Amino acid sequence: MAGGAVGPRLEGAVMLHLALAFMAVLVVATAVIVVPLLVERRMDAQRATDDHALGGTFARILLGVLAVLFVSTVPRGSLAGLLVLAPPLALFGPWLAARHVFIPLGLPRAAYAAARRSLFAWPADPRGGAALAAAWALCHARRPDPAAEAWIGDLLEGTGQRHGAGRGGDGGAGAAGTEPLRGAGVAAGAMLAAYRGDIEGARALLESVASLDERACPREARRIAAGWLAAEAAARGDWAAVVERAAHGGGRATSLLGAAAARLLGDVSAPGAVALWLRWLAAPRRRATLPLLRRALAAGAGAPRPAPDAPEPCAAKVAEGDLWSRAVLLHATLLLRPRGEVSGDDLRRLGGAWDAALEDERAQAELRERALSLGASGAHAALGPVARAVEEDLAAALRAARVPLAEWDDLGATIGRTRRRLRDELLSEVELACDALRRRVDEKRELPALSEWREWTALRAQYEAAAELVGAEFRRLVFPKFHADVCHAAVWLFNARKERAIANAMFRWLLAEAEALEDARLAGLQRGNVACGV
Repeated sequence: MAGGAVGPRLEGAVMLHLALAFMAVLVVATAVIVVPLLVERRMDAQRATDDHALGGTFARILLGVLAVLFVSTVPRGSLAGLLVLAPPLALFGPWLAARHVFIPLGLPRAAYAAARRSLFAWPADPRGGAALAAAWALCHARRPDPAAEAWIGDLLEGTGQRHGAGRGGDGGAGAAGTEPLRGAGVAAGAMLAAYRGDIEGARALLESVASLDERACPREARRIAAGWLAAEAAARGDWAAVVERAAHGGGRATSLLGAAAARLLGDVSAPGAVALWLRWLAAPRRRATLPLLRRALAAGAGAPRPAPDAPEPCAAKVAEGDLWSRAVLLHATLLLRPRGEVSGDDLRRLGGAWDAALEDERAQAELRERALSLGASGAHAALGPVARAVEEDLAAALRAARVPLAEWDDLGATIGRTRRRLRDELLSEVELACDALRRRVDEKRELPALSEWREWTALRAQYEAAAELVGAEFRRLVFPKFHADVCHAAVWLFNARKERAIANAMFRWLLAEAEALEDARLAGLQRGNVACGV
């Protein structure tokens, strides 16, 4: 009996000594690695970001070792070992607690406090990461929480993220501190927009996360953004977008969504059934994703998709040779279709039908007779308003359906006039938006940093959508003014507002566009701006 009692006591003593020795090594390693990195962060922001990434890898290795020791200590009943190992686990695992406990439970303040104390999860944006954790937790809350929503909104106001600075800056009701907006703060704003029901705004913000420099955007923020975008695209049934999102990472859940989407699209390179099962087993929320798994398994890898039946171009038959009635019926059919079902072939077919109708001698003769009876000057006076109305409808259909130029452009007269009309409209709209931006900057009317970023992303999206609709001609015509006004705003943000991360993203976009348009002068200017850093 005595010998049996000595064994557990001795074993507990050995475990305690091992734990203490490990703690000593941990303290020394922290002093040698972490403290110099924190000092270097003040001296060199870019280098500190890289060092923090190395420190994060080191911390994850230590956390793994600590977790193994923790799990092995508990079954053995070594209370001393448990007490020694618990503090370092709490020190190095706050983001794990926020990510896997507080966020799923919908506890914004607890998630904020835990993420704020994570030394390595958010090296490039610690306060933004904490705000992101809080906003993400709010999205998981079981019931609306106006107080938490207002608090998170206050975190994101001001020149950057405003954080309540109750002792330690963990969201108390004390004074507020500010810091520039960075990648995690942008993602936090997107999560708050999603909570408020602005899904399109959240999508635009999360898509913009990838445009920020890696030095100003933590890898975790990019991963969260990619995962949310993939899940949202899957919810809409946009499987091509899911595959594209999954190609940029996003975690185990995103990997499962990408594999399932590839099978649903009939991609020959899609994973097989066994690989899909393994991804499902590795991903979280297996019960929720089981229906998608079954659907993807039923689709099969590389299964050819059945081609949809082409709809009839007209809802009614017209007499052969009645070009006018055919054009009118095609026109009505296109206007009645849902926005997403209008294709380039529909537009080309309608443009050709109107070309034939407007040039038809019989139709012109009938219009000439009607014009004379009404006292008009001739057929052209009657055809002019009809042609303009057709062009307006076609331009509106193109904008609503967002059909790229390559899918609808041809040499027809009606399509050509529609393209010029649409180009002029889009040029005027983009130039007016640029004028408004420059006027606000000249008047020094500041917006919160997140609002500044949203204004830029909206202007960029407007430019890119217009370029896709009417082609490179639009880009060459509008880019000089677009560049001048956006660069003016970005320089103001960089120098006066100290919002260097978002200004750098604007410089980098202008550089890429200048290079695409082969404008060496503007490209050289933006290379110098980009080199100023974040």
